[in-house]
This record gives sequence, C-alpha cells and structure tokens, in this order.
Amino acid sequence: MRLPTLAAGPDQGPVAALRGAYLDGLFRAKPHLASFMGDHRFDDKVMDLSPAAQKKRLSELDAQEKTARALDPKALPVDDQIDLQIILDGIALERVYLTDIKEWEWSPRLNDSFPFYDPREVVGERLSNLVHGTFAPEDARRKTVISQLKATPILLKQAQELVKNPSLVHLKQAIQDNKGRIAFFNTELKAFTGKDPQAEKARVEALAALTGFQKFLEAFPQEKATRDFRLGDAVYRKKFSPALQTELSPDEVVKRAEADFARAKGDLLALAKKLHVQMWPNLPAAAMESNPTALMNKVRDEIAKDHPKAEELVKAHARNLDKLRAFIEQHDLIQLPPADTLTVQEEPEFKRGAVGAEYLSPGMLDKSAPWHGTYFVDPVDPSWTKEKVESYLRANNDASVELTAAHEAYPGHHTQAWWALKDLNPLRATLWNGPMAEGWAVYGEHVMVGLGYGGDKNARYLFNLYKEDMIVAANAVLDVKLQTGQLTEAQALKYLVDDCLQEQAQAERKLRRAQLDSTQLVQYYLGYAEIKDLEAQAKKAWGAGYTQRRFNEMLVGHGSVAVRFLRRFVEAPAAVPVPAPAPAPKPVK
Repeated sequence: MRLPTLAAGPDQGPVAALRGAYLDGLFRAKPHLASFMGDHRFDDKVMDLSPAAQKKRLSELDAQEKTARALDPKALPVDDQIDLQIILDGIALERVYLTDIKEWEWSPRLNDSFPFYDPREVVGERLSNLVHGTFAPEDARRKTVISQLKATPILLKQAQELVKNPSLVHLKQAIQDNKGRIAFFNTELKAFTGKDPQAEKARVEALAALTGFQKFLEAFPQEKATRDFRLGDAVYRKKFSPALQTELSPDEVVKRAEADFARAKGDLLALAKKLHVQMWPNLPAAAMESNPTALMNKVRDEIAKDHPKAEELVKAHARNLDKLRAFIEQHDLIQLPPADTLTVQEEPEFKRGAVGAEYLSPGMLDKSAPWHGTYFVDPVDPSWTKEKVESYLRANNDASVELTAAHEAYPGHHTQAWWALKDLNPLRATLWNGPMAEGWAVYGEHVMVGLGYGGDKNARYLFNLYKEDMIVAANAVLDVKLQTGQLTEAQALKYLVDDCLQEQAQAERKLRRAQLDSTQLVQYYLGYAEIKDLEAQAKKAWGAGYTQRRFNEMLVGHGSVAVRFLRRFVEAPAAVPVPAPAPAPKPVK
C-alpha cells in the first residue's frame, strides 16, 4: 500500500518539529484516528489501553509539553503561536483522559471520545473506510483489512478486561452498537473479504470474537452497572477548557446561554403571533396570549405537519442540496466545493441511535487520494411505536431538514472541510476546534435564512431557526448541568420538552446524547456566540470593506481553529490575507 503524500504545513522552525513529533505520537496512540485522517502508516495497529501503554504515552506527553513550554510564543510567527497553543491544549486534554476520565473502565462502546474530532467508533467505522476507500487498490486495502481483523480479538479482549463498572446507559448503547457492528461484519465486510480466502478466514475469526463480546455485554448484570454516566463537577471542569479551547468557564457559558435562550424565546413568541394571524386569520392570537407556550406549540405543530415520510427521511435530506448551492451562489456568500464531492446516505447501523445526522470526510491528510465527504442521516428506528415515529418526523419537518442540510453541507461542514484543504495544516485538520466547526454551521444557517432562504415560507424557516437558537443555547446548559450533577435525567427531559418546545422523541434522543458524551453539546452555542462577537468586531474594523463573503472566507480560511485565534486576523487583516482560492481538490469519480 502506498503511503499518503501528507501536506506538511509550515515546515521550518521549532514548532514545525514539535508539530510533527506530536502528531506522530498521537497517531501511534490512536491508530484509528491516523487511518481516518488518511495517514495509513498505522493501519495494521489497534489502540493499546494497557497500563504500560498509558504510562508510556503520558511520559511522551510530558516531554512534548516541556519542549512546548520552553518556546517563547512572542518570538514566533502568528500561525506558529496558534499551533503551539493547539498542541498544548491537545496534550492537556489527552492527559485528562488518561488520568481522570479513563472511559475504558466504564464505557464498553469501542469508541474514542477524545473530543477534538467527532467520537470515533474504532472497529466498524475504520473497517468501513477501508472497504469503501479510494486511497489504494482493493487488493492492498484488503491486506490491511486482514491485519485489522487479526488484531480485533486482541482489542476486544482488552476492552472486556478493562471495563470495571460501566454506566447503564453506556452498557445499553454498547449492546445496540455491537449488534450493528455484527450486522456490518455479516454484510458489507463479508462481501469485501469473500473475494480472498485469507481475508474471509480473518473475518470469521474476528466475528467470533465480536459475538463473544456481545455475549459478555448482554450477560453483564445491569443491576451492577452502577457507575454514573456523568463526569462529575471536578473532572468536567478540568476537561472543559482544553476540550473546547475556550477562555470561558462552564458557569460563564451557562450564564450567557441562559440569557440568549430567553432572548430567542422572546423572538419565537413574537414571530408565532404573526404566523398565527396568517395561519388562522379568524382566530386572533390575542385569544391565546394568556398561554404563550400553547401559542408557540400550536404554530410549531402546524409547521411540523409538513414532514417527510419515514421511509423517505434520508432522501429528504439530499433533495435540497442543489437549491442550497444555488442560493449561496446567487448571494455570493462563499466559494463552494464541487457538487460531486458529497453524498448523502444512511448512518451505519453500528452508529445509530445517538445523533440524527453527522458529516464525515475521511482522508483529509492523504493528498494522493480523491477527497470526498459523506452526510449521514440516522433513519427512523423500525422498532419505534407509531406515535414515536410521528413525533420524530414532526421534529424533522421539511424546513428543519433543509436547515440541517445547510448545517451539514452547504454552507456548513462540507464546505468548511473543503476550505481546510486549500492550505492544509495537518495539525489543524486533525485537532480541529469543535466550537468553530459547529459554530460555523449554525452561523451559516442564520446567514441563509436572514437573506430570505425559503422564499414565501421564509417565516417558517425563521420559526425553526429561532427554535433552534433556543435548542442550541439549551444544549450548552444541558451539557454543563447534567454532567456536573445539577440536573437529573427527569429534570433534563422536562426542560427540553416544556421549556425548549422539543418533540418528546427528539428530547429523548438529545438526553441520550448528553448522557453518552460531554462538552460536545456546548460546541454549537459557544462557537456561534463567539462568531457573532467576531462578526461585530469585523464590521467595526473593516467598515465599508466588510462583505459577507469576505468575512465567511476569513472564518474558514485558516482551518477550523478556535474563534479566539481569529481575532488577530480581523484586527490586522492586511497583515495576514485570506488564502486565495486554490484549484478544487480532485473529486471522486
């Protein structure tokens, strides 16, 4: 298998050497991350969580931090200053995982939640990327699949031995995840390995280990799964700053989010009154002003009547992509990636049940392979009751689905990932900042709707957006208060349904997501709030030179770095120009 041609980024000076050493160590410790990023040197390895491996990694991190602390940031170029801080945050965060969180002791999900990237399932997703990859000929990829399959029983044995006291919610999700993993082994993977006897033998042996792991999970006494899913106040606060790369404390974020939640709810009520008059001209909204929640819910329910059929939910997410692209081009908002670099498909079965939709673009560092992104949609669960299906589809109404497509694709994550390829920095591509990524996607939705997206139905999109503003702010409050023990699960669910006007099925899924992960739900609010602050700063600093496209391309033109690092580019834009548009990356044919 050929090795990737990596874009090295700035290649001179002490930060360049540290950047290379840090990424090499990170990829050795997390070979699944290396594979996802397109560095295939470690494709035949799996994560080692043994005490000896953890001790070795901590020693390596200590040495790299000592090297980083010895550098004088003021003597470095601006981009090296940023990269140095990213490395220090990465080191601090990984140390918290190794010494405080230790998720392998209480989460048997076979996930690595190191939050500089979306939580990565470390078995099925990695194999799926090899099966469907384009970075090497099929025979070469099959050899790597064989190596991973042979290592899988070792990983499963280690995972089984290390889990001591799982949380019940993580145990139940692990059982569901692994059923999907087994289904993948029996379908897509079998079709790939069936062409080679050695590969098929490795699959069968790994499947036996996976089936044994499933028996272990299902046999684990649920009454003994007593570990709280929460990180707890002390550990959560320790994780918060390096995970989000923010100067704000959890309490400061909650205070601001609660104020913005109240503001968004006021905007929603004002719009609901206007829409009520349009929808029911013979029934004045004033008649319901004594119960504003009922008024907002009534308008919400009317809008929610227009929703996809259950069997067409995934197609509904795909059908408006051309419409989104045309609107962006009409308003000259940002240069877009080629349309054929994105596909929309069902979420793999081994990852279902945690999120409604997600975007992934494997292989960012492999410049020798065609680049492609996938917008995954979680289909309706066939085991749900008719009432729960209807509730979920109402939450995913037509306007909401289009806004999700704007978030995940245009001008959201797919566009942002493509821009990161223009002047690729491997460190920033790997340790991308979650608040910046999610904040950009939320900001993009606002720009679109603010410019009239939806035409005659723009007010309905705006209603959904105001509701989303409430949800985004509430997500931050939920994450902090749930993980630090300030909310029970029942209180959290009541908050989501009663205060945030969410459908029951949507709220239940959000609660599950907040239980399974920590700090990730803060990203959307924190990033969007910081971008709005930066927008105001740019309008003041640039004056008549401000355009929406200029600001947008400045935001995404430096990689997905923490928004606070972008302030200097607003203050002195002439000193560090936005990278000029580069030739489009080679699309998959």
